[in-house]
Amino acid sequence: MRWACGLLAAVFVAWSMIAQAAELGQPTGEVVLTVAGAIGATNRGPYDDFEDGFFKHHDRKFDKAATFDFAMLEGLGLHAVTVTYDKWPKAFRFEGPWLKDVLAAAGASGKDISVLALDGFASEISAADLAAYDWLVAVKRDGRYLDIGQRGPLWIVYARRDGKAISEEDEQRWPWAAFLIEVK
Repeated sequence: MRWACGLLAAVFVAWSMIAQAAELGQPTGEVVLTVAGAIGATNRGPYDDFEDGFFKHHDRKFDKAATFDFAMLEGLGLHAVTVTYDKWPKAFRFEGPWLKDVLAAAGASGKDISVLALDGFASEISAADLAAYDWLVAVKRDGRYLDIGQRGPLWIVYARRDGKAISEEDEQRWPWAAFLIEVK
């Protein structure tokens, strides 16, 4: 009888994981973000040495991942933050889903993350920093989608809750041209 309870529990866990993956869905457009590492909701298989040349170039491999296109990211809800930084020509309005919602959609179970940009820049974001700021996965700036030459496809930003001006340290922590989030 014990083995039957164990088998039933294993089937329930497996079914739950399949249901999570089904909820995430498959991207119908071009994939702009991959979330890998300590996640529970996936919609793609493991790293492939031939197909994943860009991940190979950056020496990033994974067993499973959650991939998102623009529609999936926007489906998590578009929020806006306006950021003023004295080294920019003006204040910019960024739109996109909250980073916490992207991580939740991927079933993230880790605490810290690493965000990798197309040029190889990686930003390490601790659980404390994730909690301290309202991080946004920006898909738009001033109403226009971010192009590769305009720091896109994604730019991870935040507006300070304490009302202080954005510092150089803040701006340097924001990976632009982001394409991979690794949950640790």
